This record gives sequence, structure tokens and C-alpha cells, in this order.
Amino acid sequence: MQCQESKKILDAYVDHEVDLMQSVALEEHLAGCADCSKNLESRRALKDAIQGSNLRYTAPPELMKGVRKSLGLPAKEAPSWRWQWLKAASVGFAAATALCLVVAAILLYQFRTPPERQLAALAVNEHIRSMLDEGNHLLDVVSSNQHVVKPWLSSKISFSPKVTDFTDKGFPLAGGRLDYLDHQEAAALVYKRYQHVINVFIYPAPGSSGQNVYQERGYNVIYWKRDGMQYYVVSDLNVTELEQFAGMLKE
Repeated sequence: MQCQESKKILDAYVDHEVDLMQSVALEEHLAGCADCSKNLESRRALKDAIQGSNLRYTAPPELMKGVRKSLGLPAKEAPSWRWQWLKAASVGFAAATALCLVVAAILLYQFRTPPERQLAALAVNEHIRSMLDEGNHLLDVVSSNQHVVKPWLSSKISFSPKVTDFTDKGFPLAGGRLDYLDHQEAAALVYKRYQHVINVFIYPAPGSSGQNVYQERGYNVIYWKRDGMQYYVVSDLNVTELEQFAGMLKE
């Protein structure tokens, strides 16, 4: 992202109105651009100043009475304490009800959505993040040689992932990187299929399970557990070819 693009979305970013990809791209740009970072802090300071200031003027009762009298309007009666209490209680009840509904919806989603489906969404987030800047995010070790990628990953993490190059089958290994998923370190193997990028997230997990296929935000995700490892394969590649690739990983 360039400074010109950054300036266009700074205000929306301060108001939390940009999507995940724009946020990550902007944050990467801000990390290396002092001018845009300074502009961001200025906007945040202005927003805090506006929100923290009492910019609303409340006219004193004497002025209100004088204005109403000059307009020929009857004197405004102060609401009774019962009405004020009822109004405050109704507002509080409505706010509490809305909060309960939001919490209930979140809990319902958590309980009804399988953990692996929730992790599939997180895997898609990491896939998108890795694609934002291929030079900085996608690959920590660049090699199509599995005997280079595997030792490099094994030296950085507490487990040794299986690494295979499938160049002869149309899925060349591009390299790998360190990642983080399900609150633990993960190995991310990167493969290519023509112009498509495939991220394979691997990390230890007990038990075993069959294969599940999910669609998240336009990406296909294939999940399974085997031999003490959990796998998430993420790509915008079509499901048929992605399942073909997953089958080769399992061999």
C-alpha cells in the first residue's frame, strides 16, 4: 500500500469501517511510514478531543422560560419523578435486553459451530494475511527442495512436519513459514497450482478424524486429523483439484 492509498482510508480505519484485508495492508504500511503514522495519530487525537468535549450547550431554565414567553407558548412543565424513573427504567431494560440477545447469539454460534469449522475461518484469515505481501508474509524459507524446507521448519518448532514436493504432479512446493493457529505454533507449507497459492497448516493435535470440506469467504478449506497432526488446506483453487492435492498429502 502506498501513502496515497493510505490517506484515503485513514478516517475509515479510525472509525473501524475497513475490512480485514485493508486493515492488515494499512497496518503493514504504517509500520514503515512515519508520515502516515503521524497522520493516523492526529486523526485519533482529534476524534478523542471531539468525543471528550462537552460541545452541547444546555440553555438555563430562565432563558428557556423567557423564549417560550416571548413566543406566546405555555410554560413547560417539568416531568414528574415517576415519569422520569419509568423512562430511565425502560431505556435500561431495552439496553439490557439488546445486550442479552447479542450474548445469546454469540453463545449459540459458539455451541452450534464445530470447533474445526471455527478454526477453518481462522485458517482462511491467515491465508489472506500471507497473501497480502508475498515477499514478507508468504515464505520464510524459499525452496522447492523438501530436504531444505523440512529441516528448516523442524529447527524452529517443537515438531517435525511431513514435507513432500509434488512438482511432478502439478503442485510444486514453494517453501514454508512459521505461523500460529489454534493458540499454538504451526508449520505452513506453501504450494502452487498454476497461479493459485495453497497454504497447508500443520500442528499437533490428539485423535484422528475424517476429511471435511468447508467454504469460507470464497476460499475452500479441507480439514482432517491423522497420526497426531491436524491439517488445514486453504486455497481459492477449485474443490476438485484441492481434494486431489489433499489426497496426495495423505499418501
